[in-house]
Amino acid sequence: MTIILPKGKEMDDNNEIYYIGVSGHRDLKKEEMENYRRQIVDVLKKIKAKEPTKVWRVLSPLADGADRLAVSAAKDLGIEYEVLLPMDRSLYERDFDARSLSEFRSLLSEALSVHIAPLCEGCTDNNIADYGEWRDRQYQKMGYALVDRVDRMLFLWDGKRKWVTGGTYDVLRYALLRSKPFEIIPVRRSRKDDSFIVR
Repeated sequence: MTIILPKGKEMDDNNEIYYIGVSGHRDLKKEEMENYRRQIVDVLKKIKAKEPTKVWRVLSPLADGADRLAVSAAKDLGIEYEVLLPMDRSLYERDFDARSLSEFRSLLSEALSVHIAPLCEGCTDNNIADYGEWRDRQYQKMGYALVDRVDRMLFLWDGKRKWVTGGTYDVLRYALLRSKPFEIIPVRRSRKDDSFIVR
């Protein structure tokens, strides 16, 4: 695994790589998932049509919900994906139940490459191991690194401007501040819980 750095021009077989990052909620309504996946496919097709000579990559943290849905859509289009983890894999895997963990490991094994976001200021492997402020800050660090790394962002967002450190709206605001191009797919969520695990 590598520590991810701010974006620089990269080439693959003499073609420039175009990165699309994904950020969104974990708790999407299950009955809407296929609809959202189709919308992601459509968005990727439209973006790709504008830059047909470039090599396309999706960059995803592989959390439940939006992150994995975007990877599924990318695979449908033959687009390879890379993974950006917010922290060491052993710490990150604590977020997932048994079914989700199995899916996570399978998708991780198929990724073109895997990166780890740098630790935020004040963060350590010890203090981000527990759920709370420091872990939230590390998710924020990962979200910001994701925005800085890619050419364009894709957000699956419920439209609510409610602040959660490292959550979807936080990352969206950062993309705005950085003048990063982005697309939004409106979504509905299955839970009203605003705790960390939902994001």
